Amino acid sequence: MPETVYTREWLADGRIVCYRFVSTGSEAAEAWLQDVTHLFFTWDKQKPLLLLVDLRQADNLMSAEMLKSIREAVQERPAVPGKTAVLVASQQPIQTVEILIERVPADKGDRKMFDQEAEAVAWLLQ
Repeated sequence: MPETVYTREWLADGRIVCYRFVSTGSEAAEAWLQDVTHLFFTWDKQKPLLLLVDLRQADNLMSAEMLKSIREAVQERPAVPGKTAVLVASQQPIQTVEILIERVPADKGDRKMFDQEAEAVAWLLQ
């Protein structure tokens, strides 16, 4: 297991919160759920939360724990306006992520999958 399972960075002059995953195993799931839940509850609701989730690492297979954490984070997300872009590598099996994105209630914000970061960032900033 890598020492750092994900990083959080700010893109577009601080307008986009980006999580880049090195692993999507149970350790990553637990740490990320705590971090993103804190982000949701401390976010200034006067501005949209633009979230980029980068899952493109070649060896990233979504663990059951990670999928559960994503579902929990979405359900716990308070009424924060915004959008979420999910980056996947074009060769990754994306059906699981697509199903997860489709099941998110519409009132939880717009979300879309991409395989190019520039396209994802452009969509978030629209």
